[in-house]
Amino acid sequence: MKNVILATAIAALATSAANAGIEPFGLENGDFSNGSAGWDQFGGAEGPYNVGFFGGSSAVVAYGTFGGVPNYSGYTQTLGWAGSFFEGETISFGGEMFIEDGKDLYGGNTGNVQLNFWYGEGYDYGFSIVAGTVSSDSSTGVVYSFDMDYLLDAGAASATRISLDFTYVQADIPEPGGESGAAWGTNFYGGIVPAPGALALLGLAGLAGRRRRG
Repeated sequence: MKNVILATAIAALATSAANAGIEPFGLENGDFSNGSAGWDQFGGAEGPYNVGFFGGSSAVVAYGTFGGVPNYSGYTQTLGWAGSFFEGETISFGGEMFIEDGKDLYGGNTGNVQLNFWYGEGYDYGFSIVAGTVSSDSSTGVVYSFDMDYLLDAGAASATRISLDFTYVQADIPEPGGESGAAWGTNFYGGIVPAPGALALLGLAGLAGRRRRG
């Protein structure tokens, strides 16, 4: 009887995962090892390029476009659509950024690793949760690593779509000939952290499998 209950519970978990898989939640190609596959570029951003800043990972660069303020550039990827995330779940996400010497960010310009929550048809901006920011106060020649766990409340879980964005926000434009700044980014990740109950259930499944093989 115990085996039947366990098998039923595991099947339910598998079904839930399969349903969530209709619109997968999770980042792909976070280190740009497969070019820009999975990512959409916007504004003044380029890449990926092979650089030595991040220990061998390829990276993209975003910078000001001098097209007015505020102005945005960078790379974005959809993590998941409604039905692949739920209230009470935790999203773990982050990435790395780097500022070259001579490319200091000007004024209030920033580079950000963030989650964006979209509503309506999935393209009406709601709000952002920022894991990390580089700014004019950030040192050059340093790899900044950012990691964050964000618990979805009812408002966040009601979003139509969640994306992970590497975004350069141009809040100020320098004088002609001045440097607006640029930020490099790579090694991004984002995904749902399984609930403790799900992890325990998977652990039981593994234990049952070992016992059968034994």
